[in-house]
Amino acid sequence: MAASQWVAIDAGTDRRQWARTLRRAHERGLAGATAQPEVREVIDQSWRRSARAQVDPLGGPAPLVISAAEAAARWERSPLRVAEPILRELLADVGAAGQQVVLVCDADGTMLWIDGEPGVLEEATSIHLERGSRWSEDSAGTNAMGTALAAGHSLQVFSAEHFAVAVHEWTCSAAPVRDPETGETIGVLDLSGELATAHPHSLALVEAAARMIEAELRVASAERAAALRERYGERLRGGTGAGGRGTAGGGAIALGTSGGRIIESADPELRGRRLEIPHEGGEVGRELGLSLIAEPLGDRAAPDGDPSGFLIWKAGRSLPAGGAGAEPLRASLLGRDEALVADGGRSVALSRRHSEILCLLALAPEGLGAERLALQLYGEFGKPVTARAELSRLRRALPGAIAANPYRLTLELSDDRSEVEELLAAGRIGEALARYPGPLLPGSEAPLVVEARQRLDDGLREAILAFGSADLLAAWLRNPSGEDDVEACRALVARLDGTDPRRPAALSRLRRLLSPQR
Repeated sequence: MAASQWVAIDAGTDRRQWARTLRRAHERGLAGATAQPEVREVIDQSWRRSARAQVDPLGGPAPLVISAAEAAARWERSPLRVAEPILRELLADVGAAGQQVVLVCDADGTMLWIDGEPGVLEEATSIHLERGSRWSEDSAGTNAMGTALAAGHSLQVFSAEHFAVAVHEWTCSAAPVRDPETGETIGVLDLSGELATAHPHSLALVEAAARMIEAELRVASAERAAALRERYGERLRGGTGAGGRGTAGGGAIALGTSGGRIIESADPELRGRRLEIPHEGGEVGRELGLSLIAEPLGDRAAPDGDPSGFLIWKAGRSLPAGGAGAEPLRASLLGRDEALVADGGRSVALSRRHSEILCLLALAPEGLGAERLALQLYGEFGKPVTARAELSRLRRALPGAIAANPYRLTLELSDDRSEVEELLAAGRIGEALARYPGPLLPGSEAPLVVEARQRLDDGLREAILAFGSADLLAAWLRNPSGEDDVEACRALVARLDGTDPRRPAALSRLRRLLSPQR
């Protein structure tokens, strides 16, 4: 045994003999034996979790949950992408004679990157150590990557310490990588090879590489924060503080990173804080007892669509006069009845009726007369004078953004509905679903809105069913638009084999959806 509880083997241990000892312990463990002296506590606990997750130790290697191409695309978008030079340096350090591979999984255990000597990569592929496989503990049983993620610390796993028999000829050393800004685990780094490569120093090498990666992430985070300050810091002028203090001027009150860390603020209450900010922005600060709005900043046309940061405003303010026109309007319309609109200066949450009007104007760029607008909003008994009154109030909230005769947008409008449609048209189905929190203004009964909502729902659903990815099907069933989709649930059950831990839940859901008592 090794001196450290996270290291599996000492340098002087006879590897083959210890592997045989562990195999006997593994057999006894599967038969129900516990507290075996040969089995480390961290491994014993992992075996128990694996059994509770119904992982089949004889069922073969880890499941392939996405294609290699999709995994490569995820890698290109991953913050861990900055680690590739460090990973290749680690591979060079262990040397070709080490007969090992270096790999990275994301936070859910899906492998995104792997490299090594061609012969070792071929052996690795035989046990699904390849892009697109999922090595979370509840998918593949005890293994260094999945158990390090589950336990929250570095770990080496040797031979029959692996829960799955298919991996007993391997030894693996893994270390989680954490986001230096949020502290959240964003992935895990691993060094794997056949039993002859097992050495206690392997874990130290992996841990050192993980710390180097985190240092690179800290540098990148600091550079992004500096760029945010340089580009947007001037907007923090005379803003009223979150606690009601501040000077006149009506500027933003804080500037935050994409992770929600406040890097500059006009209010001492917010300095050094971290806010829980949704990807699309919106109302924030409730955990601090504050009422704030986060406006996304940055390039949303980028491959990952992530904002570079957020401007924070006091809730309940209208967009400033004269601010419209400097930048396009940005509207969030999906999965909500009250649109959030930003023009690069301030953000405002619209009422349900004003949200409908904005959406109708976006769907009819040629413009709408008061009569047609009244028909859309109120049906055949709607009065144009009522529609004009609502338009007048909306124009005050969005000064300079709406012209009359007919009513039409005078500013370019970017909205999440059109972004999802564009992603679907480009065949980027996973990204489209990730940007789709739910239906377009789900409570609206305006015919144009209903038509656009149904078109988007149907287009996304058909694309997901045609693609057939288990991950996409599962995500669609978690979405408000797809939660009762029997056909999608059937497709998911058909896609999952008997070793996938998601299959029992999918079968249970299908039975519930088919139940006549629903």
